[in-house]
Amino acid sequence: MKKSLNKFIKGYMEVLYALSSIFYIGFCFCVLVQVISRNFLPNAPSWTEELARYSFIYMVAFGVGLAALKHEFVNVEFMGDFLKKKNPKALKVLNMVIEVVILAMCLIILVMAEPKYCFPTFAMNSTATNIPMKYIYFSQFLTFVILPVSYLLDIVRTALSWNDTPAEKED
Repeated sequence: MKKSLNKFIKGYMEVLYALSSIFYIGFCFCVLVQVISRNFLPNAPSWTEELARYSFIYMVAFGVGLAALKHEFVNVEFMGDFLKKKNPKALKVLNMVIEVVILAMCLIILVMAEPKYCFPTFAMNSTATNIPMKYIYFSQFLTFVILPVSYLLDIVRTALSWNDTPAEKED
């Protein structure tokens, strides 16, 4: 079961990498067009600002799952270093407790948030690109789905590898 879970997590991470990379490239392209047109053209296109903002939002929505699975969120280094040296099991327990608390918070927000917040019933379009705003609001929903899935996968992975020896973890 552990190998199939690791295989699933690897595929899940590759999908998140691909999607966040696509939106990152789109973000960079829009910002580059905006910078060039502001410096060398008489008028800068307004669509680049909106697309840069929207691609940034989606890049973060997909990237947050990667950060959760790779343990790359900002943390308190001295505490992690201290616990890693003194008691590695305590560090695992602390990480798992933090992940469970964040998972619970995300699920509460996902359940308690009204659907009209993530999926507005009124029709509204963005000003420059005329993109329906429901696609922009959908990114909030995505964030609160991707993050709990990532934490849940990491919690299960950690629980399955709890008693592994260092040689087993390398597999």
